[in-house]
Amino acid sequence: MLNAKEILCRLRTLRKEKSIRQEYVAKRLGIDRTTYVRKEQGAIPITTDEWLKLARAMGKEPSYFFSRSGASEKKHAEKKERLLIELYRSLSREERAELLGVLSAAGKGPRKKDIKEALEGLPTPKISRQ
Repeated sequence: MLNAKEILCRLRTLRKEKSIRQEYVAKRLGIDRTTYVRKEQGAIPITTDEWLKLARAMGKEPSYFFSRSGASEKKHAEKKERLLIELYRSLSREERAELLGVLSAAGKGPRKKDIKEALEGLPTPKISRQ
């Protein structure tokens, strides 16, 4: 079982990872943003009903916030990342360039900048034109 600080940290981290604004969450809970901020900081307790609504709003099971199962989710995500890296390395130069182009075009909103910056750090495969 996680302590209150860890639970609220998990809530805040998930909200930020999913790029969900506090205003959106507050609206889903039927409260104003400042009240939500105080709840997320631990100044005001979050009710059981609110935890259920939070889980729905964030696309998680309520147990995600309270159990150590988040560690297994992280391991699963790391495994997927390793598989993606292996796949990328197995591609030809042309396939790598095409994949990077698709990823660059796929980003929307604030995530587009993050994707662009991440891709700029990767070496771009040179395609020989004969």
